[in-house]
Amino acid sequence: MTPNGSTATGGTGLFGEASLPLSIALVIPVGVLLVLLGLLLFPVNQGLIPFSPDGQLGLLLVIMAIQMLALGETPVGQYRRSWLLIGIGIVFAALGIFSCIVPGILTDVIRVLLAFLNIAGGAILLGKRFLPMLQGTGSAAELAHLPPIYKRLLGTLTVLNVVAIAFGISMLLPGLVPGMVIAGIVVINGLLLLSLASILVKIG
Repeated sequence: MTPNGSTATGGTGLFGEASLPLSIALVIPVGVLLVLLGLLLFPVNQGLIPFSPDGQLGLLLVIMAIQMLALGETPVGQYRRSWLLIGIGIVFAALGIFSCIVPGILTDVIRVLLAFLNIAGGAILLGKRFLPMLQGTGSAAELAHLPPIYKRLLGTLTVLNVVAIAFGISMLLPGLVPGMVIAGIVVINGLLLLSLASILVKIG
């Protein structure tokens, strides 16, 4: 037994218990998914392998729903896990699962939904981070005195929000943005999420 009364788990090395918070554990598969998806989009755009947009959109929506249900994490910020949020998460999960199983029916609906959430989420989070500075309530000197790891975290989050907006625009206007550019955006998004997870582990 541990001092707080919980049961200690044995094992060392690969068999030891991983001290990885659930929030970070959920970020890692999303990052891996986006990197893999982006890399696969390169041969897809060249016509070398087939591609299922319904499966892609459905999987992204299901992962988003899991984050809502488990953590209250949404594209526009983290909120208390209210019954309303849980209900929205269940609806998102149902839409994503349906899209994966039955292609061609909800494709445009989910694409517009994900595009809106990425654009709105990126813009809102950027506004919350930098609007106080523009209004004079925040200080650039305070940012200058932040520890390097926190500066890196702030920079990663900022770039991640900008990439999320670009990803949303590319989904909203699929014919306007070249496929190779979309693939690059997706890969960068995934790498940024993996970098974010690494920073959060170091801070924690």
